[in-house]
Amino acid sequence: MDRRFSPSGSLYEPPGKGDFPLKMARATGAQAFIYHWHDAAEVLLGLSGETTAAVADRPYRLAEGDVLLIPPGESHCLFPSGAGDTRLVLMFELGFFLGGEPYADVRQKLPAIPLHSGQWDNETRETAAGLLFRLERAFFGRGPGWQAEAAGFTLLLAAALTRLPPRQERGGHPGQDDTLRAVLQYLSEHYTGEVSLGSCAAALGFTPSYLSALFKAKTGATFHRYLLNLRLKRAEWLLRSTALPVARIAEESGFVSEKTFYRVFKEQYRMTPLQYRKEKSG
Repeated sequence: MDRRFSPSGSLYEPPGKGDFPLKMARATGAQAFIYHWHDAAEVLLGLSGETTAAVADRPYRLAEGDVLLIPPGESHCLFPSGAGDTRLVLMFELGFFLGGEPYADVRQKLPAIPLHSGQWDNETRETAAGLLFRLERAFFGRGPGWQAEAAGFTLLLAAALTRLPPRQERGGHPGQDDTLRAVLQYLSEHYTGEVSLGSCAAALGFTPSYLSALFKAKTGATFHRYLLNLRLKRAEWLLRSTALPVARIAEESGFVSEKTFYRVFKEQYRMTPLQYRKEKSG
């Protein structure tokens, strides 16, 4: 079984009848995801390099050994970075593993803990990382009884995390966080049009240099790279779900020309848009 994401597709889909409601994968910084949410709980473990995620518009850096919890239903994204920035991803249905009255306290406490392991004690951080690796071995090994083994590790992980004290109101630099939130909102509304660092900065009342530095510091990605990722994700969706010609998809995704779209798409996915459409429709 492949331990990696496909070049673009989401790891998690609601389980079908009889499916085990837990999935795992290894992903790289080249596999970024725009803002989305799902009913599954998600846990990330940094393996190498550094990945930046945003949960409810707040950025979190994920270095080697760091763990990040993303509660069910929480809006989040993964910012693009290098192919050497890798992470382990766990997704599981909270209701399946922690359903019923006996687990009500755990279900209530889990979303309230500090989301990043930088705010955990060393023992909890090491325990969580160890359990995630054991889960990975069980999930991909598929030995006899692997589902029971994976379920046991998931319950142990939830138990370890719910012993943490609830998170405090966030401090830091709320003004900068508000600025990032405004930038992400602006891009989500205008990325298919003629938007640039300069036009975004002007619309929000900042200088381009300030906005560029803030975006990079908060997300680990450049403004241009994030904007490009938004456009590529829309192009992917149009290639998979419509029969529109490539030129029209390039235009509706915000690319200045079909030639630019072909070049950028092939650099990112190592295949042309038409090859991608054929692969996904097959």
